[in-house]
Amino acid sequence: MSSDKRIQVHFDEQLVRLGSRANTWQEAVTQSGDLLVQAGCARQGYQRRLINVIDRFGPYMVIAPNLALVHAQPGPDVVRNGLSAVTFPDGVNFEHPHFDPVGLVVGITTTNSAQHLGVIAGVATALERNPDLVVSAVRSTQPQDLVALLRAELPMLELHH
Repeated sequence: MSSDKRIQVHFDEQLVRLGSRANTWQEAVTQSGDLLVQAGCARQGYQRRLINVIDRFGPYMVIAPNLALVHAQPGPDVVRNGLSAVTFPDGVNFEHPHFDPVGLVVGITTTNSAQHLGVIAGVATALERNPDLVVSAVRSTQPQDLVALLRAELPMLELHH
């Protein structure tokens, strides 16, 4: 796939938090959203929108065992495409009937609907190709290791600094 067809997504070590803890899924989602805000991918308030989507539609963002892919539609609080990754070694209950507890929360911001679907599809494709991806991510001990893992596993996305 040529680089001009890949979706540009901001992702580096500043968007990774390893070994985190959260008592509720809302805390876990907020941590993921906080990283996106701190990196300039979203404005303050995006975290609340992420929570509101799950409150409204349920835990459908828990897309595989141990993995939540949290996102909201593009909006005025999104500055640029971004991806955050927060690991929770003790797991977080998202009240999903099959895939709890969640050990990896990936947050995304996208500036348009086509990119929104492309990023979600890219993560789903990576999981299909490598079912151990989430376990490997949760076991990461250095942020740069997790960044390298996701860059290798998500070739359809251009994950850059």
